[in-house]
Amino acid sequence: MDRFTPDKPIDDLSADIALLRRAIDEIDEIIMGLINRRLLLAVQIGALKKQSGIQVADSIREEEIMRRLGEKNKGPLNEEGMRTIFSAIIAEGRHVQQTG
Repeated sequence: MDRFTPDKPIDDLSADIALLRRAIDEIDEIIMGLINRRLLLAVQIGALKKQSGIQVADSIREEEIMRRLGEKNKGPLNEEGMRTIFSAIIAEGRHVQQTG
């Protein structure tokens, strides 16, 4: 049986991959900027909580975030992946609230 032969020459495929990777790099930078904006808001919330004597961790709010995002998620990110990513973001939010 013959091996699979791509429709495009390797050079064209490499150029396509490079273009897609540049697009991913741009998106990664946007995501990083948005995460940092989110964390700056968390710092502000942490300061308000500290002034009011409210504890940083809020499991009800965190589950509300997960539920809302789960409803909004249209994929291909699955529920488990979404929870993994946002659990890390929320944990970092807690961290900056405690240390900010």
